[in-house]
This record gives sequence, structure tokens and C-alpha cells, in this order.
Amino acid sequence: MRSLIVKEEGLKLVDFISLSFGISKKSAKDIVDSKLVFVNSKRVWIAKHILKKGDVVEYFGEKKENLDFEIIYEDEFIIAVNKPPFVLSNEGKNSLEELLRTKKQNYKIKAIHRLDKETSGVILFAKNELSFEKFKELWKKKEVKKTYLAICYGETSFKERWINEKIDGKPATSLVRLIKSNRGVSYFEVEILTGRKHQIREHLASIRHPIIGDKLNDNFYLGIKGFKNVRRQLLHSYKIEFVCPFSGETKRFFAPIPEDFKEFLGGLK
Repeated sequence: MRSLIVKEEGLKLVDFISLSFGISKKSAKDIVDSKLVFVNSKRVWIAKHILKKGDVVEYFGEKKENLDFEIIYEDEFIIAVNKPPFVLSNEGKNSLEELLRTKKQNYKIKAIHRLDKETSGVILFAKNELSFEKFKELWKKKEVKKTYLAICYGETSFKERWINEKIDGKPATSLVRLIKSNRGVSYFEVEILTGRKHQIREHLASIRHPIIGDKLNDNFYLGIKGFKNVRRQLLHSYKIEFVCPFSGETKRFFAPIPEDFKEFLGGLK
């Protein structure tokens, strides 16, 4: 973390970072765009933000991709992987899909579903086109049970809550269960019955419990111990359960709770 005090009135944030770090304006804008810059403890991602003398600018550094990953399970049809945060699920040079293809020397491997870049946890890959099509059918028929863990702002007293809020005009349903609520934070288990883009982020924000680290929703929730050290949205794909379309067996895969979750929760006791 770098912390700097502004000594001149009227500088743009991007110019201040460029001058202070001795880097180009393009590199400085990349830092601002990372949304890991805070001005007086408030997240700021507008390059032209005007600074005042005495403002405190903090930059917490971009988290580098960890390209190591754990294979949770593999058979002749699928591979279940514990995806690290900051790695794309597919469609990229260093995506998990490409890394897995290289590791297994099987270029037919294909992601059956996706997780956001910052989201960690269980993700499934098909080993060939037939498996891909069969498992996509499970998703379409909503026959896959997906459970996530999320650490959110705001304490709550409810034990269980259904959320039925449309996303992009389409029906979306989530079931939220409280694990623990303490010191301004709630730790939830979330089961999604539909698979809309950013569904969990949008639904939790809609009930005033945005995910910590969700850079679009955490600007007004200050005072939580350690929140500025969080490099990503604290969302983890914890469990996937389904009946295999080939064998008829019930399959259930878990991804261990990640270290940044343990660190943050440990700080809150």
C-alpha cells in the first residue's frame, strides 16, 4: 500500500499519480481504472477527479494473477477445478480454459459455465463436445444446484431470505442464508436458482448488503476493518451438485474457503 498527502491544490488524480510514482499518464490512468485508489478513504476511479491540498491518496496495488489451480475431480466426461481469483474462466490467453487445455494436452476442453474474473471456486469443464452439450442441458433445465459464499456489508438478523428481482428484464431468483453477522458485516450462503449475469452481486446489493470488494457498490460503506485491503469481490463458488447425465450418479463438488476469506473473517473474529 502507498499513501501520499497532496501538497498542491487543483491537481487531477491521474496527474498526481503520474508525478508521484514517476510513471506515464497512461500507466497512471491504468492505476485509477483498477479501482484500488482511495482519496480520503473513499474509492475513486475518475481520472480527472480534482484533488485538494491535504487530501490523502492511497493505492493498494493490483493483485497479480495466480495461474496455479487445483483439480478437484476428473473423470472421462468432466473436470472440476477450484478457480483462483483474477483468472478468466475462458476466452483468453491465460484463461483457466486455456491453461487446462495445455496442462491436459486436450484442446477440446471447454468451460460449461463461467465465473466472474474475481470470483473463486468450483467451475466445471467438459472434456469433449458431447459432454459439453449434455451438461449445458442440465444448466438450461436448472438441474444444477450452485451454492456460493459471500461476505457483505451490513449486519442483519434474518436467517433466510428469498430474492426475486429481475436482472436485465429477466426473472432471477436467489436464496440467501445467513451464516454469521458481526461488526458491520454479514457472511452469507447464497443458492442461485437462475444464472443471470452478476446475479448474486445485484441481488445482494438490492437488499442493502453489497458484497465487500464489489467496486460498483461499496463506496458508501466505510469503517469496516480491513475493507481497503480487499483486492476483489469476496464471492466464492463453494459447491456444485447435479446428477451426471451419463452415469446417473449424484455428483457434489466443494472448493475450500479461500485464504483471503479466512484472513478477512479472522480480522473480524
